[in-house]
Amino acid sequence: MTVYATTTQLQIRTQMLSVPSADQLAMMNEILEAASRNIDRMCRRVDNGFISDAVAAAKYFSAFGDPYLKIPQCIEITEVAVKVSVTDDDYTAWDTPTTVMAGDGDWIPCRGSPDDPIFDSVPYDLLIIDPNGDYANFFSSGGAPVVKVTAKWRSPLAVPQDIAEATLMQATIWMKQYQGSMSAELDAENFGKILYRRNLSQGVKQILIDGGWVLPLYGDRSSG
Repeated sequence: MTVYATTTQLQIRTQMLSVPSADQLAMMNEILEAASRNIDRMCRRVDNGFISDAVAAAKYFSAFGDPYLKIPQCIEITEVAVKVSVTDDDYTAWDTPTTVMAGDGDWIPCRGSPDDPIFDSVPYDLLIIDPNGDYANFFSSGGAPVVKVTAKWRSPLAVPQDIAEATLMQATIWMKQYQGSMSAELDAENFGKILYRRNLSQGVKQILIDGGWVLPLYGDRSSG
């Protein structure tokens, strides 16, 4: 799993001016790893974190008769295919737009609210029906999976700046705790293990919530 910040960045944040020893580096790595994994848990990304898949994969969704469909975050969508009926065995591929706003497909990728979608940035977390396409909505399936979306899931290939900042903020707090009274009682390895069970600070939580990084709970069935 990816660690979202480096020991060099943490040195700067904690004003560690001297060259760290091997033990200090081990401690810093443990703290950064713990901060990264706690952020994964809060944001419901414990399986794969924030870095997007290199290869597109299919996920399956139910629909509710709306002209939009909420999906997990992704950086690229290669195909949207839909069952005409819940009893069908096969999915029919809808026309893919040549560019996001080309108006030559059946769907448009975007992010945010269906009432005020954002089209010019990733990660996408929403599909809306193209008014120039052949369909008016994603028909209501009664909870059955009828939409197959093939995409590179999760966030951009680089660590998002908000996530790097949240990791460094939390790691700085924990490192100062380690350098204080706790250092007399715990070695770096045990301190790191304890941190995996600690809560994130309120400031870090606010960065994750305000940035929209905490994923909602979805009823999708992944293809695995």
